[in-house]
Amino acid sequence: MGKDRRKNSQRDKAGIRALPGNIRFGISTLVQKEGWGALFVCIFEMVFGAVSPFMVAALPGVVVSLLTAGVDAGNIFLIVFYTGLLQISDILYYGYLSGGRRVHLFLMRCSMDQEIYAKCLDVDVQFLESAAGQEKVKNAVMSIMSGNEIGVERHLAEVFNMGKNLFGLLIYSATIIRAAPFFLPFLVFQTVLVAFLHGRAGEKQAQLEKENQENLSSAMYLKTESILAQNGKDIRLYRLGKWFSSFFYQVIDKIVAVHDKEQGNVTKVEALEKLLTFGRDLLIYGYFIWRMAQGTLSVAEFLLYTGMTAGFGAWMNGLFTAYVGLLQNNTYVDAYRDFLKVEAADTGKTVKPENPGQIHEIRLEHVSFCYEGSGEAAISDVDLTIRPGERLALVGRNGAGKTTLVKLLCGLYHPTSGKIYMDGQDIAGMTPSEYFKEFAVVFQDVFSFSFSLADNVSCTEPGQRDEKRLEESLSRAGLWEKVASLPKGIHTMVNKDLDEEGVLLSGGEQQKLMLARALYRDAPFVILDEPTAALDPIAEGEMYEKYDSMLQDKTGIFISHRLSSTRFCDRILFLENGRIVEEGTHKGLMEKQGPYAEMFSLQAKYYQEEVG
Repeated sequence: MGKDRRKNSQRDKAGIRALPGNIRFGISTLVQKEGWGALFVCIFEMVFGAVSPFMVAALPGVVVSLLTAGVDAGNIFLIVFYTGLLQISDILYYGYLSGGRRVHLFLMRCSMDQEIYAKCLDVDVQFLESAAGQEKVKNAVMSIMSGNEIGVERHLAEVFNMGKNLFGLLIYSATIIRAAPFFLPFLVFQTVLVAFLHGRAGEKQAQLEKENQENLSSAMYLKTESILAQNGKDIRLYRLGKWFSSFFYQVIDKIVAVHDKEQGNVTKVEALEKLLTFGRDLLIYGYFIWRMAQGTLSVAEFLLYTGMTAGFGAWMNGLFTAYVGLLQNNTYVDAYRDFLKVEAADTGKTVKPENPGQIHEIRLEHVSFCYEGSGEAAISDVDLTIRPGERLALVGRNGAGKTTLVKLLCGLYHPTSGKIYMDGQDIAGMTPSEYFKEFAVVFQDVFSFSFSLADNVSCTEPGQRDEKRLEESLSRAGLWEKVASLPKGIHTMVNKDLDEEGVLLSGGEQQKLMLARALYRDAPFVILDEPTAALDPIAEGEMYEKYDSMLQDKTGIFISHRLSSTRFCDRILFLENGRIVEEGTHKGLMEKQGPYAEMFSLQAKYYQEEVG
């Protein structure tokens, strides 16, 4: 436990040391996304934000000075009037600049949001599906999508807030030092001390915020699960409502407890800061009053210098509030930058398949694969050669490694050890986007995107779509009659997420749509990973045979945990615990009376009993 705390403390300190780099990153990103004009708007907003309060604070001293100098009251009124107009125009311009700054920072965040999702589409699938990858994506999204008060936008806003408060602090300090130079060491000491106290409080607060992320995630999970329509029946039938509420309140209590700790730290620092400010004001006011009594300080000067002294505290508070905000949001910038460092799947890979679009031989040599954090291999020392044009079945119980093997075959996962070759080429050096073109895969979780039917099948932009091939693919899949009957035909949207007039497809129609997609792709390898798992065994067998009859001059790989569905295949591989324990034809495997025959007999008996 102590080691974990020390590691967390080291990470937090490393994050604070990275603060200058994150500030440079934020400014350069603003220029990159919004141009130099956006940076100039932010800088001018800083300057005007500091100068405007100085003019307001200096005006009473100027008026008193003019009065004591015997200037006519009418002239003084005109001076005040014109000064007021100048202040109003200054305030209006400052408001315009403030609005401009907010707009530029918001648009920058929108561009960064697009960059995250573009990156998600570029990175390796294995990384994206891993726990570490999901954590990186979640943290990066939170850094952008938490709003303009939290995250990268807030971090950069606090940079400019710090600049504005620092500029105002320098103006006020210069005025006070002019009257009493010996106050400079005292003001510097107090500033450094308060900065240190706020910095420590900010570190603790940032650490507590990180500690609270798990609680916030739990609360979000409970909220989401409690409102999902598909969960409603289970929650009510099993009377989970009270359990959800109880757990939710426990999480809220934890969140509140952490916030109480944060507030306690802030309160202590603020109390000490107020005490230091009181001592400072007592010293400075006492000195100026003494000088007035000595006749070395005029009333006008007294008003000016005491006004500067009173405003000094506000600038200082603003400076450290912005600093604390920087610390709190620094981890969000770290998360965003950390995700951007993830390389795209194609990075450093330039080799293309030698015979694109032709049927290939794929060879696996001693291939093993282990999921992140798992002590056991999902695929263990597999040697396999898939011959061109072969019909191959991968069968076995759930969890045997069938889907993992498919993901390795089509390049979505990379072997932990061993090699995979296509026509003698090591696929590890191939450009994934080019290698993917050789495969059409239908996974077991059959779903469609909420785009048009044409987009779902062709997966291409309208100008690049082959309309004739699209119609032919839908016809061969048995879906053209349905599509042709719709008012918008192939342009009909699927689902109602993006279009209220979208069509809702049945499970069987979804499967046909995915088959049409595979046919349109016209890839030399077609892999069907239990897309018919929701069907009964007889319907699944018929569907697989239908698929087989359509895949002429292609290599077909069929995956199922129902052994009867793939009897038509040239070769059947029976997997157990990530290993190929048997292979052969259906007839040959039944004659062996091994694990395949045993499982086939059990399944056949079960189906007969169900029919009976």
